[in-house]
Amino acid sequence: MIARIEVKRFGEKVIFSNAVFNVPSLSHTAILGPSGRGKTTLMRILSGLDREWKGSIEDGPEHPLVLFQEDRLTGNIPALSNLRAVSDDAAAIRKVLSDTGLSGEEKKSVHEFSGGMRRRLAIARILLLDGDFLFLDEPFRGLDGPMKAHIASLLLDHAAGRTLVFITHDEDDLSLLGADSIIEL
Repeated sequence: MIARIEVKRFGEKVIFSNAVFNVPSLSHTAILGPSGRGKTTLMRILSGLDREWKGSIEDGPEHPLVLFQEDRLTGNIPALSNLRAVSDDAAAIRKVLSDTGLSGEEKKSVHEFSGGMRRRLAIARILLLDGDFLFLDEPFRGLDGPMKAHIASLLLDHAAGRTLVFITHDEDDLSLLGADSIIEL
């Protein structure tokens, strides 16, 4: 995928001007940079979620999967209902609950979950979906070392045969997700 961004603005502030970003097909591309440099904006442009910019994208996603920086769960319903919102495959839901360490928690409302549990549930939803690109905005936020490594393994398995684009502030994430391409902002 090649994104040629003539201009992207927020009000009067120019975020990108005459910029070109290359994401090789089937790569694991990390987007790095300090806060406020446009990492999430770039991910939203690449994934097709942001259409308020001038330019073009070649070979972009047809069916992107996006894990947002915010978990975007419905807090007043059980975890199981959050998963059923994206899949009705009971066996797959049981497996993803087990894989993410949430078995036995499926009847709890999301507002009862810790931050790490909410993040794992948001990741579980992504693991239930199919698409051609996988976009992850700070995927390991709220996860500790052993769980972070385990979730990275699940995400790598899910990324097989897909282009993976992820945002991180942590250099360790580059090796956890096998970054073979880096965009620095």
